[in-house]
Amino acid sequence: MIKTFVLMGMPGCGKGKQAKFLSEKTGFSIYSSGNEYRKIAEGSDFVADKVRGILDSGDLQPAWLSNFLFQKSLLNLLPGDGIIFEGAGRKEQEARLFAEVCDWLGRDFRILHIKVSEASVSKRLHKRQEIEGRKDDNPSVFQNRIKNFYEHTAPSIEYFRSINKVIDIDGEPLPDVVFAEVWQKVSAL
Repeated sequence: MIKTFVLMGMPGCGKGKQAKFLSEKTGFSIYSSGNEYRKIAEGSDFVADKVRGILDSGDLQPAWLSNFLFQKSLLNLLPGDGIIFEGAGRKEQEARLFAEVCDWLGRDFRILHIKVSEASVSKRLHKRQEIEGRKDDNPSVFQNRIKNFYEHTAPSIEYFRSINKVIDIDGEPLPDVVFAEVWQKVSAL
């Protein structure tokens, strides 16, 4: 059974919610790069300031930092442990390293690509900003996050697709309906 999943898609596509549902169903732990960066940004040192500035601008963190954090989480797993990555491999360089590390560890993995239109994620992020007040969801930052998705993450998804690791999921319906498709496709592996 595959015990490593990566949820990918545009900002606001529902990666966090689907990771939570999948974790509840499987008992697998969740690694969220966004949550890791937000924890670092809560600090009051130089690194926290750098990470916070990048988060607030909607840019992607440096590949070396992302690589360090996801590698640390993978290397701390026992072979039988399951994990769900929410936001790993967002740049092609990271995606290639992720595949290399998983191969070295003997961990097969799948990318769950949650496909949602720009219009839908725009509405979702506006609503999330009202509820949670996340700075990276404000409209000007959102446009930068969408630009980064097309410039960096879309090519990463295509790299994973080229090595037959991508499962496309329709992210437009309500979360429970989306998860029904996630679970149907994950269960068939």
